[in-house]
Amino acid sequence: MNEIVSTPALASVVVLKIQEFTRRPVAEQIGLKAQLEALVTLAIRSLPAAERIVLDAPDGVAVVVLGSPRDALELAERSQAAADLPLGIGVNHGPVKPATDALRGPGLVGDGLAAGMTLANVATPGRFLASRSFHEALEAFAPGRADELSSAGVFTDSNVRTHELFTLDPQAANARRRRLIDIGILTVAAILGLGTAARFARLDSGPVPVRPAVIAFEITPRGEVVINGVPQGRSPPLTRLEVDPGYYTIEVRNSPYPPLKLNVNLGSAEEMTITHSFAKPKSTTKSKTQSARESARELVRDVRRQLGF
Repeated sequence: MNEIVSTPALASVVVLKIQEFTRRPVAEQIGLKAQLEALVTLAIRSLPAAERIVLDAPDGVAVVVLGSPRDALELAERSQAAADLPLGIGVNHGPVKPATDALRGPGLVGDGLAAGMTLANVATPGRFLASRSFHEALEAFAPGRADELSSAGVFTDSNVRTHELFTLDPQAANARRRRLIDIGILTVAAILGLGTAARFARLDSGPVPVRPAVIAFEITPRGEVVINGVPQGRSPPLTRLEVDPGYYTIEVRNSPYPPLKLNVNLGSAEEMTITHSFAKPKSTTKSKTQSARESARELVRDVRRQLGF
């Protein structure tokens, strides 16, 4: 850990949490933690050492960014690109202060960390969630980047505290990249006087229309469909559902059977079919009556063998 700041400060916090970490085998936990440490090492490389504090946790890592919130957003984006890791990513802006634990030694505490951890716990793998306070801080430092965050709803935690959520809007991010490309093309055209470059710039007529993705269901005998924690209905009769492109956690439930759980990243106009059967497992236990009958038959056979029959 880097040197702890000596006074309370406002900072942006990026929490990277490996989802369902404690449920995984120990060998898998070790491998995932090693991958996460390698990811963080690369992701923070562009941040000056004096502007970051890395805090380790059993199931993840928290990076406290003392510089611009834009640096924290870029760190979250680089971490989100690590599709091989089942990461929940929470981004917050708030107060942090030094604290010393008798067992763990020096560290940081504060609402900046606590809210970031809460968001990481509810984020689906491959997607980051940012708080209202982070959105406001980013808007003050980099309004253009703040426009790339879109509303992702409201979450109420176990302490009945409401969190307004934001996430990266792919359309806004793509539009920003297109604007930068357009500016670059037009600048070259102005300097070199190349009308051809200007004509190419005018061909970019705006964002490519985004079409909904389609999820088809083939469930037997039936199942309750839940997407990102929101019930969608029973299948059958539900056989087809249109959603916006993006990351989703899909569950199909039929108690008392174990639920089917999938994490997917759907693109524009992409179609997928979920096929599952909730089959009743064959019983491997025998009733007391069956066991008693078999024991009695075995006893009779033993007696007959001893008597020579």
